[in-house]
Amino acid sequence: MSKFDDIRNEVKKLQEENIRLHNWISSQEESGDLQVQDICKDFLQVLESFEWAEATIHERGLDQSKISTSAIARMLTAKTKLLEVLESYGVKKVSFPDGVFNAAKGKIVGSVADEEKEDGKVASIVKDGFIRKDKLLRMAEVLLVKNS
Repeated sequence: MSKFDDIRNEVKKLQEENIRLHNWISSQEESGDLQVQDICKDFLQVLESFEWAEATIHERGLDQSKISTSAIARMLTAKTKLLEVLESYGVKKVSFPDGVFNAAKGKIVGSVADEEKEDGKVASIVKDGFIRKDKLLRMAEVLLVKNS
């Protein structure tokens, strides 16, 4: 065997090792990404608790005194911080450009009349949906326009 063959064999071994390391790194990144996605889903459950508490406070009229409005403001500060953390991990709110409903990103929970919009367009988002790296974490809940 010549020195040239030895070098060729060594290069081949290095290429194989490079491929093995590349595959290992890819699997580690994918595993880490799945863990981050799971954590983000857990954070969304906490966010849902904030949303529930906020809605309950308003429904029961508990937001009428100075003490309660101060407590609500502190609660909403924590909610805002939670949204910032989610955003730092690439989590974004689901949107419906031009009011076009997308069944893969949301579910219809009702309809409302709105003479300024076409039938079938999104009138409003009742509950925000969230997406991360093209993966839906939570569906949006929407009201569609129905004028007739």
